[in-house]
Amino acid sequence: MKTKNNIIAFIPAREGSKSILKKNLKKIKKKSLVEITLSNAIKSNLFKTIVLSSDDSKILKLGKKIKKVITFKRPKSISRDTSTTDEAILHYLDNYQYDEEYLIILQVTSPLRKLKTLIKFANYCTNNKIKNCLSVTLKKDHVSKFGKYFKPIEKNNIRRRQNRKGFLVENGMFYFLNIKDFLRRRKIYTKNWNYFTTDEYESIDINNYRDLQIARIIYNKL
Repeated sequence: MKTKNNIIAFIPAREGSKSILKKNLKKIKKKSLVEITLSNAIKSNLFKTIVLSSDDSKILKLGKKIKKVITFKRPKSISRDTSTTDEAILHYLDNYQYDEEYLIILQVTSPLRKLKTLIKFANYCTNNKIKNCLSVTLKKDHVSKFGKYFKPIEKNNIRRRQNRKGFLVENGMFYFLNIKDFLRRRKIYTKNWNYFTTDEYESIDINNYRDLQIARIIYNKL
């Protein structure tokens, strides 16, 4: 069952990217990463408002073609390499009238995000009335802090992978925020996050050309 339309979908899509030039406009099956994310948000029927925030006129033009999407021009002052998504969200909330209670951040660099996973995530967060939640991937590999030697963090050093407790890794596919709580703190991150576990391959985050190539291969098989 889908949750009530009391949520903003916030899609941040800056022009600049150090790893891949014009990354957010790269295409998979003739659709840009921005278009894939917009389509995902619209098809879910979860959101009262869908916001595309960018400093790139080409990206904003994609959003303007869709009636259900609000395009929000981001000033250059919060579109630098050091700028944060926190600033982009605050820019929108401080300058636009809204009455939604929640906000979900959808990164365009997660093109393998499934519709049913998005709906499950939104329902999990709203039904449990939590203030914040992020998506994670469960990893059962041995992990070590960077240093001269590899020293597994898991003290028991269990060799059988299926018997390890594993570690949770933030994957960037979803972030859920209670808007009032976010505005009180004026930042996304908090000390104690609720979390929602997603599939490792579905949650691939495109940070470089290799990630993009892998995403294209998997997307073509969906």
